[in-house]
Amino acid sequence: MGERNFVIDMQHHYIPPQALQYVGRTPEFDFSKSINRFRNASSKISDIEADIAYLDAAGIDMAVLSTGSFSANGINFCRACNDGYAAALRRYPKRYIGMIHVYPLGDPKRNRDEIKRCVEELGLTGLTLASSYGDTNVDSRLLDPIYESALEYDMPIFVHPTVRTDLWGGDRYDMFATVSREYDIVKSFVEIFYGVLPRYPGLRIIVAHFGGGLTALKGRLLAWHQPENIPIPELSRKRGLAVEEARELGLYQDFEERLANCLFDSAGYGGWLPVIKSSFEALGPDHVCFATDYPYEMEKIPHVRKMLSDIEGLGVSAEDKKKFFGENVKKAFRL
Repeated sequence: MGERNFVIDMQHHYIPPQALQYVGRTPEFDFSKSINRFRNASSKISDIEADIAYLDAAGIDMAVLSTGSFSANGINFCRACNDGYAAALRRYPKRYIGMIHVYPLGDPKRNRDEIKRCVEELGLTGLTLASSYGDTNVDSRLLDPIYESALEYDMPIFVHPTVRTDLWGGDRYDMFATVSREYDIVKSFVEIFYGVLPRYPGLRIIVAHFGGGLTALKGRLLAWHQPENIPIPELSRKRGLAVEEARELGLYQDFEERLANCLFDSAGYGGWLPVIKSSFEALGPDHVCFATDYPYEMEKIPHVRKMLSDIEGLGVSAEDKKKFFGENVKKAFRL
């Protein structure tokens, strides 16, 4: 039997105890509602010792800590969260990567100072964002200082779905937590793909939940990908094309080139093997990575271990599995 793959959990949530005091009602959302609704997860989300026990039992070697959707609680929350992440890294330096939290709609100078502190003093790397902030989308110029800081410090941006309930569908049939949240994350990907990456082409982007179903929706985007700089017949403009026609016109290739620095994690689908399997082909082995969404989704050890075993059993190459389990995340964070 070959050597076991090194496993990194790209979407692993932790709120340090000292940051919990700042979780509450904001102009955007009452974040205490999320804490109260997911009580089982909330009882674990601040316990770093329980977290280490989970990683050990599940067979996960390292986890990327983030809770970007809670960053709208403000700068005090973000600073306390960043300090708590630094403490976790000092205690378990080989087990965690700690991402940086700032509220992007807050004071730009305070954000820049906090990012500088996190990188140069705390040893954190990567910036985590929510898919939207109220009426502000991720392609807003208000977020430009965040993208500029990511490039300055050569670190990735991780986009996680917002936890707001006022999304399309709302709490009717729990749509805010299922299809509406996925809509918001795929919308944020499109906004970044067409509105941010052209302005910051070197930016590395990691998007949660396979980009909100991009394993299927990528084909839809490919069929309609028609940037103005690529000449195409007038009758083909502004309509969906067969993907093969898009390939003939060079549109397919242009799309893939723009996707070069994008990575998509596997959280959000309950470890469902068909969507993970399809991601290797639809998104490509260089663009997908393992994630649990702990302590929300894959919180039970047997389910995580089965998920890992199922992926190991997929009919993809050993090299592609290695990329999925850890190498793509290492590359994104320059490890």
